[in-house]
This record gives sequence, C-alpha cells and structure tokens, in this order.
Amino acid sequence: MVNSFKLDLVTPLARILSEEVNFVMLRTTEGDMGILPNHAPFVAGLATGEMKVRNNGQEKFYYISGGFVEISDNIVTILADEAMDVKDIDLEAARKEAQIAKEKLERIAEDMDIANVQKTLTQALTKVKLAEKML
Repeated sequence: MVNSFKLDLVTPLARILSEEVNFVMLRTTEGDMGILPNHAPFVAGLATGEMKVRNNGQEKFYYISGGFVEISDNIVTILADEAMDVKDIDLEAARKEAQIAKEKLERIAEDMDIANVQKTLTQALTKVKLAEKML
C-alpha cells in the first residue's frame, strides 16, 4: 500500500507546488475534504479557503481561491484561480484589500438604497402631478 501521492498545485500564472505528500485537506464547494493516498477518482469545484498539506509529519498551509481538484491514479491535481503559500501573504496588503472591498460593498448598498428612494420619489411625484391635474 502506497503511503504518499503526487500533488500538483497550478494557477494560470505558475506551478505553485509539485511534490509527493501524505495528506491534503482543502475546501471544496461542498465542504472540507481530506485526501489520503489511493483515494478514489474524484472531481470537485474549489471554494476560497485554506489548504493543508502534510508530508512526513511536516505541515504547510496554502491559500486557494476557486478552481477545481481532480484525483486520479494517486495524483491530485489542483487547478486554482489563485494560490500561494500562506507565508507569502502580505498581511497589510490583504487588510487594505479587504477594507477597500468593504467600502465598495457599502457604497453598492447605499447606491441600491438611493435608487430605491429615487424610484419611490418618482412614483410619488408622478402621483402628485397626476392628482393635481384633476383639480
């Protein structure tokens, strides 16, 4: 019985990882999934999350953003939209990116509220205008 399998982690820009490992834990669109050697053939969509890779007792952690995982013939291939070693994440840049996204989200919500209020105002003014014509 084989106690390892080949793991390939690839993005559109680069091959991030290609090595023999003993265990992988990752997040699919259906939930977290652990992969051991000799796993049955499988294909799933990936959700944004953490991937843990264990090899000979050593653990490494990766950020994965979307994509697919395929398991076949003791080879796990991960085609990710974005992936990186967690150690390579720039914390300040990630915080700034999150803040910008939050602000955009708030503006979108405000824009939706404004659009709804404008629609209500237009409807009310139209009613006023039509009612005034009848006087």
